[in-house]
Amino acid sequence: MTVETQLSKKTYYEELAPDAGIHPVQVLGSMLLEEHMKEDGDASGIRFAQGEVYFHNKDYEAAIFKWEHITDGLDQWAKKNMADAYMELGMEASALDLYKGIETDSLVLKVEVALQLFSLYLQQEKQEAAVQSIKRAVALDPDYQNIAMIARAFFEEHEDWENAVELAANETIRTQSLDWAEVLKSYIDRELTERFEPSYFNDVLVSLYHVSPSHFEDMVLSLWNAYSGKPNHLPWLVNFNDLYQSIDGEQSHSWKKLSKRYEETYLQLIGGRYSTKELSNVLPAFLVNWLSLSESNHAILSSAAVLAWNDLFPESISAEHVYRAENLVSWKHPNGQTGLEESLELFDAVKKWSLENEVETGQQTNWMVEELLDLNTRHLLVAGSASSGKSSFINSVLDEPVLGEESSTVVIVKDHHETEINEVKSGVPSDGQPGERFIEYKLPSSFLRKHGFSMIDSPGFNSRLGGRNEVHNYINLADSMLFVLSANAPFTAQEAEFLVRIRDLAPSMPIHFLLNKMDTVYGEEEVERVLADTEQRIAAVFPEANVFAYSSHYKSSQQLARFNEFLTRNFEPARMADRVAKLLYVIRTTITDLFDKRLEHERALDKSIAWNEDMVSKLNGALHQLEDLEKEKTAEIRRYFHTVKTEIRQDMKVKIPEMIRSCAKLVREDSDFGKIHLQLNEEMNSRIQLYMEDTILPMYRDSLYEWIASSQDELKQSQVFLDEMSSGFNKLFEMDRIELGCDFRVIEDWRRDVQRMTSGVTVEKVNILLRHTPSQLLLKSAGRLINAIAQNKTVMVNRYTQYIENEDYSELAESIISKFLLPFDVFESGIDRDLALFFQHPNDVLKQTIDETRADISAKQAKLLDMKQNLAPFKESLTLFELRLRQYEWMLLTSR
Repeated sequence: MTVETQLSKKTYYEELAPDAGIHPVQVLGSMLLEEHMKEDGDASGIRFAQGEVYFHNKDYEAAIFKWEHITDGLDQWAKKNMADAYMELGMEASALDLYKGIETDSLVLKVEVALQLFSLYLQQEKQEAAVQSIKRAVALDPDYQNIAMIARAFFEEHEDWENAVELAANETIRTQSLDWAEVLKSYIDRELTERFEPSYFNDVLVSLYHVSPSHFEDMVLSLWNAYSGKPNHLPWLVNFNDLYQSIDGEQSHSWKKLSKRYEETYLQLIGGRYSTKELSNVLPAFLVNWLSLSESNHAILSSAAVLAWNDLFPESISAEHVYRAENLVSWKHPNGQTGLEESLELFDAVKKWSLENEVETGQQTNWMVEELLDLNTRHLLVAGSASSGKSSFINSVLDEPVLGEESSTVVIVKDHHETEINEVKSGVPSDGQPGERFIEYKLPSSFLRKHGFSMIDSPGFNSRLGGRNEVHNYINLADSMLFVLSANAPFTAQEAEFLVRIRDLAPSMPIHFLLNKMDTVYGEEEVERVLADTEQRIAAVFPEANVFAYSSHYKSSQQLARFNEFLTRNFEPARMADRVAKLLYVIRTTITDLFDKRLEHERALDKSIAWNEDMVSKLNGALHQLEDLEKEKTAEIRRYFHTVKTEIRQDMKVKIPEMIRSCAKLVREDSDFGKIHLQLNEEMNSRIQLYMEDTILPMYRDSLYEWIASSQDELKQSQVFLDEMSSGFNKLFEMDRIELGCDFRVIEDWRRDVQRMTSGVTVEKVNILLRHTPSQLLLKSAGRLINAIAQNKTVMVNRYTQYIENEDYSELAESIISKFLLPFDVFESGIDRDLALFFQHPNDVLKQTIDETRADISAKQAKLLDMKQNLAPFKESLTLFELRLRQYEWMLLTSR
């Protein structure tokens, strides 16, 4: 046991008093006395030992007293021991001052002080100070009294994961202990390391790489999982790839798990979350490392990924690694995969993405993929010129009149348990042109069932099949081609040119020939000559092709049997690699089409916005026309009504005074002048009432009905105008969207109101001669007087007559007229409102359509702006799809 160990355990006294038979107090006391007797004696060591003995016997004050007088090399240990004694006495402040005051070069003493401070701070619940003390102790000597494990337990108990991770990482590096590596890995797996930058673990990984590659691999995978999907995901990948390239050496370890993680991450990276700009900082080194980690017989995905990235981003990967990838790429998977599953997953991803981005792949594309996945059915493309009798040949072998005259539409004939005809469209038409379409014709067919065929009847090549894109669309579905020739003019230069172009487009597709219409060739020798000549000319261009002579009009079981043998011999079953290649071609054309559709969508939105803006202008013009029409018709109808009312008023204004004056003839000498004024007043009112009922009302009624009829004609003219306007707009909208029907119920309302107002009239009696004017008073008084004295009545007759005939009745007539016309005045004041209701619906329709069109403009402008702003991400996604596609194309290339 070393002296420092004795000092740390307070057993230094055993060095001075080794005799176990005598108590150390007695031994040390004797030694101290002897030392005092010496002239140059040094008693510090003895006092130090005495303090230890007192401490063990819990006499802490005596121990402190002894240690206070230590002056030699043990003075700092004495301070530490005094602090320990104060701790036992509960005097933590004094202990803390002493611990902090210790200055020493002794590593053991430093560690001991740090541990004691750790204990002191724990008692005082000073968490941060305790952390710093235990960390200092670990930093001084982590092996001392198992301090590292003490620190780990403390950190875990208090869930101080940052310091726990730091401790585990440092100990893994220092000790190269796999146990500590497992501790650190457990923290990582519990996602307790997210706050650490990826580079923090580099030294740990380097250490593990050399100590245990398998533990290195597991640690990398744990870190990979911890950072995956987090903000530090890409920084982790960049950091690890740089690290791996710096430490990669000769290792016999098989990195199967790590290689698989690379594969999974690669698919995640190119899944659309990250831009190519972000990936360009990650993928080159990533792919190189993946290639390096992959075993040669499992390197197909990684090598193809390297080559695909290099195709899209040349020179981003060194030529050395590209060359190695080219040597490793191979389609044959050790597990028997063919690439079909990966290709189909890519198509499904493209399809899902296209739906999310409102640019669908189209019905025809989806249908074609389903057909390509049907490996039990061979697709035989039957082509030929329009005069070859191709359709009659197909009808002949199917023994069913499936096809009529040559058409410009592709027909796919398939075996099915019942007859069914479907139209398969290519998708949304563009530029105003109808989209391509197939006709899928299903029917029960023993011929198709026997050979496992579906027959693709293409239009005559000299009509529609001249365009490259259409030809490629048709032949991409086909596994092989049977070209029908006419025996009358077999294998013309035009046919040869056409077929050479087909071969250039699909070099791996077998092409064979059927020489049709052999029944038109007379004589066996001529038949043999035509067949031999045709075979010779075909062989010069297509040396591997075979020819079968056939007559669609010659039904023979022998001919059909030989044709079946011809098909079996020359047309092989569908090959998986070919189908995968066709599927990849569909994906490539789909990716291209999606971008074209996106641009077409933008152009369509631009066009629709401009069209809608033009429609808003037209609709506003129509609305102004409607407002002008309403004002015009309202003015005309009111003017007519006012004219009728004015004429009636004028008639009454003349006739009423005349009727009153005509009553002067009723005054005679034999009249009772005492009552004559009453009689005349009654007669005048009666005549006015009769005039109103028999003359004015019928005349006014007739005039108003004429007014209604005229108004109805005017309003019908308005409706005709609005109907023409509706028709014009509906043609522009290409739908019955605008209906500008007016409310003709107003005419019926007017008729009802006129009937009510002219059904009868009661004129309130007017005091014509009973008014108290001076003239009337004089006449009435004179009449009573004359009547009483029975003198000359001639004077009175003359006076009454003169008064009645000369009196001004205009005010009276105006009063009668005003009362009579009051309902008509009210009616007239409501004409504007009635006509506003008449035109209300067209007004509302136009305004609503304007609002809807403007809303459509705003929505499409916002959509267009969003599309333009997000064009780059759109293109990025397509680029990433193309990256995966190119990878699978490379994987397919070697096998074909």
